[in-house]
Amino acid sequence: MQGEDEKLNKISTRLAESFSSFPLAHDEGPPSQIKVKGNNANINFGTQLNFPEKPTPRSLLSAQRKELHELRARCEELGDDPREAWRSVHAQLAVSSIDEICADDFQEARDVLQARLEQLQEVADKRRITGKILRAVAEKDAKQEMNDFCDVTFGRTQLKHLKRTELQQVLGFIQAFQIQPISPPASEPNFQNTLPLQHFLLTYKWNSLGLFAFGILVGRFWF
Repeated sequence: MQGEDEKLNKISTRLAESFSSFPLAHDEGPPSQIKVKGNNANINFGTQLNFPEKPTPRSLLSAQRKELHELRARCEELGDDPREAWRSVHAQLAVSSIDEICADDFQEARDVLQARLEQLQEVADKRRITGKILRAVAEKDAKQEMNDFCDVTFGRTQLKHLKRTELQQVLGFIQAFQIQPISPPASEPNFQNTLPLQHFLLTYKWNSLGLFAFGILVGRFWF
């Protein structure tokens, strides 16, 4: 039993040396005591340990909450499901509702919604530009010219695989494209005035000779 008491004394000495590095609390109330109980002795330490508590996170400010709702509404205007928008924020911040988002996480939540909004705007712009391209191609009947331009410039002809900046180049090409007028074929000489006379002379040879001789006689008589 004496050996166990000696072990307890050593343990208590080590604990006292370890606790001496912690700040002591100076309260008016009686200090709490740490007791190590052995078989034959009680060892008391009048030491109170202070551990810093984690501060409670601040909830979102009303202005921050309003900005997040406005970003979500802008996403909804572009056809996004508002539930999916909030799910993306919750997944990023590991929360289950907007009420669990603290003020320190506001910027990260805002970045998630802003990136989603920019992606939706990109899709909407591509859809709008593609519609303009197709209408201009139909009006000018320039589908083959558009495909040749896309193939040479981007290496692909399907508009859905092009970026927004590339679609803008295609739209500029189609708008500047001019339909070449078809030139009429070269007209042949008009023999409408000479062919009837030749036809008459060949058909009525003797009549033509008679008229020729009559003309000579009349010419001699008058001249």
